[in-house]
Amino acid sequence: MQTIDVGGLRVGPDAPPRIMGVLNLSAESPYDPSVYTDPAAAAAYVEGELIGEGADIVDVGLESANKRFEVLDADEELDQLSVALEVIDRVEPSVVWSIETRYHEVAEAALDGGFTMVNDICGFADPQMPIVCAERDAAVSKMASPPDLERPGALESVEALHAAIEREGLTPKTIVDPAFGGWSTAKTTAVDRETFRRLAEFTAYDRPVLVSINRKNFLREIADRSTDEALPVSLAATALAVERGANVIRTHDVAETRDAALVAARLT
Repeated sequence: MQTIDVGGLRVGPDAPPRIMGVLNLSAESPYDPSVYTDPAAAAAYVEGELIGEGADIVDVGLESANKRFEVLDADEELDQLSVALEVIDRVEPSVVWSIETRYHEVAEAALDGGFTMVNDICGFADPQMPIVCAERDAAVSKMASPPDLERPGALESVEALHAAIEREGLTPKTIVDPAFGGWSTAKTTAVDRETFRRLAEFTAYDRPVLVSINRKNFLREIADRSTDEALPVSLAATALAVERGANVIRTHDVAETRDAALVAARLT
């Protein structure tokens, strides 16, 4: 697996596990503690609770991933992007900024405005996305998804996840994301657990691997915990994920996840 440069941050086997903190700018986002719609409050949260607790990357979501809400189109996301760019301008500490989007137009505007990474939750369903990222030498996380801009992560087997990662190829700075979570009604938590057991398979693409497993249902079910009670199971899974080759951990619990990842990396 190769190590890549993400806005001056090394990501891969020759670097420590990197922690991606989350800022959601949509009031409909499912995890309330990370939701901020006011730029000043959002900037304070990023500085104090993300960067201040050890985040290497800040991933900014412009819309909710909750399936109950309609998908925003590119123009609507571009309207939200102006808030994200204002947040960047207000934050002084250095950090890698990632924009979560499925549209190349939004990625292009974000990268030109100060973002250094794209988190494509539709896995190049927009065929212009890898072109935009490669032209700007930008890292892009490719989440395994069908070729459908309205169905991110809607895959029901590990084999389908692999096929999706391979579809449309990879840029030199792609980061592979196996798409954990309830992205479709047909995807079961059993599929997520099987994907996690086979996580090491995704290192075969010779690219860094990102996992987003924080407080996910497939972990909570094992210990019968609510979302609020799910930090311990998330940390246990974080350590296992690092041991199985994960290089970036996306989380709402930055300080605790950082510690679990560093211990796993040092003792593996």
